[in-house]
Amino acid sequence: MKTKKLWCAERVQRLMMSMFLLLILVLLAKGYSVAGLALLAFMSIMLFIHFAFDFCPSTVILNKIFGSCYCECKDENDENKL
Repeated sequence: MKTKKLWCAERVQRLMMSMFLLLILVLLAKGYSVAGLALLAFMSIMLFIHFAFDFCPSTVILNKIFGSCYCECKDENDENKL
């Protein structure tokens, strides 16, 4: 049976995106509209790149640190053989 890890690349990436959106909201609410809109434009470009090319640089980097949520773990393969 596959189990998802608590801290894995896809979950951490979604957490980072939500925190980034909250930061943008705070900047816009405080009146820092240029900084907020610049960060929003950056995030929009990165999401378009992820959509168009199925490539997300943050997920690639986080996969190396945390590992993927959807990989087959070596321990799970050993349990299935028993």
